Amino acid sequence: MENTNIVTAEQQAPNTISASNAIFNVQALGQLTAFANLMADSQVTVPAHLAGKPADCMAIVMQAMQWGMNPYAVAQKTHLVNGVLGYEAQLVNAVIASSSAINGRFHYRYGGDWERCTRTQEITREKHGKNGKYSVTERVRGWTDEDEIGLFVQVGAILRGESEITWGGATLSLWSRHT
Repeated sequence: MENTNIVTAEQQAPNTISASNAIFNVQALGQLTAFANLMADSQVTVPAHLAGKPADCMAIVMQAMQWGMNPYAVAQKTHLVNGVLGYEAQLVNAVIASSSAINGRFHYRYGGDWERCTRTQEITREKHGKNGKYSVTERVRGWTDEDEIGLFVQVGAILRGESEITWGGATLSLWSRHT
């Protein structure tokens, strides 16, 4: 006779603790430290600038906790600029969009003549390999820096408590590198 009893267990909601409270709770801090060490041991799932660095991984874990996000996903969207940790725009966008600061998603407006910057061209480059020279055809941009003058992107959102889009200035203007 086959035993077909199903064992059930009550699901418990996980305990939640804020990142700021976790550092003052010995048990929580120990668990976070163990997780940060595990994360730092990774060779594939964290960027090179975090691999082998438990303290830096701890900072990522705590930031991910504050944002309610997966620490590995947050880590993948980081980079270093002059030794300072930075976050990719995609991550910042996700953090703000998932917060209660705005209603819905970001809105974008483009200004200037973008048609000038849609051309591509093919170039052939000669490369050297183990078996000698070979040619590679690549598709590259077919416009100049001057073609980008006057282009901009505006970002807007409906802020909490408002009903209309609030637009930022042309802060992502592409002409700024030419002036």
